Amino acid sequence: MRLPHLLAVVSAAMLFQPSHVSGAVTGWTDVVVRLYDANSVVRGTNGAALDLAAKALSGASIDIVWRVCPNVRPIAAPCDLPLGPDELAIRIVRSEVPDGYRGLLPLGDALVDTRSATAVLATIYFDRVRWLASQAGTDVQTLLGRAIAHELGHLLLATNTHGPVGLMRASWSRDEVRRGSTRDWSFMPSELASMRRRVDALVSR
Repeated sequence: MRLPHLLAVVSAAMLFQPSHVSGAVTGWTDVVVRLYDANSVVRGTNGAALDLAAKALSGASIDIVWRVCPNVRPIAAPCDLPLGPDELAIRIVRSEVPDGYRGLLPLGDALVDTRSATAVLATIYFDRVRWLASQAGTDVQTLLGRAIAHELGHLLLATNTHGPVGLMRASWSRDEVRRGSTRDWSFMPSELASMRRRVDALVSR
C-alpha cells in the first residue's frame, strides 16, 4: 500500500544568510526556519526530529537554524511578526485519523508558486505522521524528522515535483518506513546540488 507525500507550501520571497567558515571548503549557509508548534509536538524528546531533519540537509552544506514558536499567549517576538525575507516556516498541526482507517491517507497538502519559483511555508499533520509510524511499527520522532526534511526539500527546491527514489519520492509505503533504508531517506546528490545552487544564487543577490 502506497501513501501520498506530505507537504504544504505557500509562495513568498525568501533569502538566506551565509555562515562564515574558514578553509578551502564549501561555505555553510544558515537557513532560518520558524517552526509553529501549535500542539507542542516537538518539545522535549521530539527535538530529535528537528536534529534528524537538519542532518538530512548537511550534504548540501546547509545549516538549519530553528526558531521554535510554541503555542503560548502572548506569542513572543519574532514569532508574532510576519515572516521576514530571510525565513522559512513550518507549521505542525493536528488532524485526527478515523479509528480503524486502512486506506490512503494524505499526510499534508502542497502548494508551490512555480511561476515565481518561491515557497516559504510547509504544513505537516502530526496525527497522520504518528498514524503511519504506528502502522509501520517505527519511531514517530524518526518519521516526523523525515517528514520535516521532505517538506524543507520542497521549500529549498521551490518545486512540488518529486524524485523517483530517496527522501523526495512522492509516496511512502509501510514497508519502506519499517525498513528504514538509508537510500530511502536521503536526498539524491542531484537534489542536494540543486538546493546548494539555489541557496548560493539567493545569497549572491
